Amino acid sequence: MDVKRQTCQACQSIDVRNIIVRDGTDQVIYVRCANCKELVARYQLNDYYHHGKGIESYLRAHGASGGDSGRAWLDAFKKSQKKAITGYEEALHELESAHKTV
Repeated sequence: MDVKRQTCQACQSIDVRNIIVRDGTDQVIYVRCANCKELVARYQLNDYYHHGKGIESYLRAHGASGGDSGRAWLDAFKKSQKKAITGYEEALHELESAHKTV
């Protein structure tokens, strides 16, 4: 696993802010440097999960319709939630390990 903090190429700051743009089911994250205001990166998301928002947010983000299976969506939500929490914990662990060796 390779875990890094996003760094601004213009000023080398790691103080960044996310700008989330949703257009239907498409979601794009623009990362902006909080220091010099330059664009740092852009990410297009295909599996958005917002921790603490619940399944309603997940359904809206994925364009679920009334005819879709509720069980299937709940299962997908739970898998996404678990993947987000596990990935976040692993990334924090890797960052902490990397900083201890520096």
